[in-house]
Amino acid sequence: MPKKSLEVLLDVSVNRANAVPLHRQVYLGIRRLVLAGQLRPGSRLPSTRQLASDLRLSRTTVLDAFEQLIFEGYLQGKVGSGTRVSSHIPHDVQTLASAAEQNRIPNVRRKPRIARRTAPYPFQQTAATPIRPLRPGLPDIASLPLNLWSRLTAKHWRRAADQLYDHADSLGYLPLRKAICDYISRSRAVRSDPNQVIITTGAQQALYLCAKTLLDPGESVWMEDPGYPRARAAFKSAQLSVVPLPVDSEGLNSAVDPKKRPTPQMIYVTPSFQCPLGYTMTLERRFDLLRVAARNNAWILEDDYFSEFRYGTSPVTSLQNLDRNERVIYIGNFSKNVVPFLRIGFLVAPRPIVHTLKMARTAVSRQPPGIDQAALAEFIADGHLERHVRLTLQIYRERHEALVDAIHEYGNGVLTTSSSGVGMYLVAWLPVGVDDR
Repeated sequence: MPKKSLEVLLDVSVNRANAVPLHRQVYLGIRRLVLAGQLRPGSRLPSTRQLASDLRLSRTTVLDAFEQLIFEGYLQGKVGSGTRVSSHIPHDVQTLASAAEQNRIPNVRRKPRIARRTAPYPFQQTAATPIRPLRPGLPDIASLPLNLWSRLTAKHWRRAADQLYDHADSLGYLPLRKAICDYISRSRAVRSDPNQVIITTGAQQALYLCAKTLLDPGESVWMEDPGYPRARAAFKSAQLSVVPLPVDSEGLNSAVDPKKRPTPQMIYVTPSFQCPLGYTMTLERRFDLLRVAARNNAWILEDDYFSEFRYGTSPVTSLQNLDRNERVIYIGNFSKNVVPFLRIGFLVAPRPIVHTLKMARTAVSRQPPGIDQAALAEFIADGHLERHVRLTLQIYRERHEALVDAIHEYGNGVLTTSSSGVGMYLVAWLPVGVDDR
């Protein structure tokens, strides 16, 4: 014969020495009894006065517990006119709990349920590690314009207005898009207007956005081999088929065994500074690639990687500038030439797909903070970015030359450099058969 509600409630444990408030202990005790099925749906509870007397508590303490249980839906009724266990509690709540317990495999850690389409992430989450010497792509910390950046952000915080917030324009802060257009037109000959620019939280978001929006799962993306690992991760996570293409000193070679690889729907390249080998794609290869894209109605993602940092020559014209068929999507970011923690990137899309990409980006994320966008817009428009690039270019050129000289002097016969005079790191080769570990 089941115990009456009052008898069951006497099982509520109250410890006055416990740091948990008494009303919270009563609440937790009754909630546990309801979820365990010991207090059945619809069963009437004793009055708060009686329960308080039996538990040797003040009525206020019990009232507070009942009010919280009513608020959360475990109990029904008005305090003072009868309170019952909610009829919305499943009658088989105890059965469900017992079944879950019976099906539990002791000491076995189950894998969480993850959708198959999100499974292919090659990177494993690791603990944070300190910055190491010779880490590729890390900007010179001492030369970062941190004081200037602090002043700009403080200025725009003081002047914060509605147009700075991320809901103002779904493409991004208009003055920033204008500044980016002017800058990449001067430095990279990119042909664009502000309505083609979409502000992102970095180049990685731009890659993933294009992969998920423009291609269907299973379609093919051509990619440099070796290539940028995080681009491969973005494509794999979008369930695309990544097709590796060889790279030589002229860049990606799309002419090698063309019949042995699937037709591309997208081609990812780093033509200004091939990641990781540092080669610059020749003009002939660029035109070859544009012809392949036009012939197959494929998109080209031009990741403009380290384009500003060239030693002895001017930055080469972008691949996008040569495109006459609206096939190239130009991707850039400011983590290498402003401050590395600034999570602002951008893409320049052909006009027919701007709206599609804009709506897709809006559906999955918001923009970078409006204050950062406003500060960056002023940083670029007032010429600070170009001055900073000139300053750091001199620093990196001197370090580049010193490293090449040191390798020639001390690493002769062990290391062979393949310096392209571009970028923030230097590629060196070991003799054939030598283990790099």
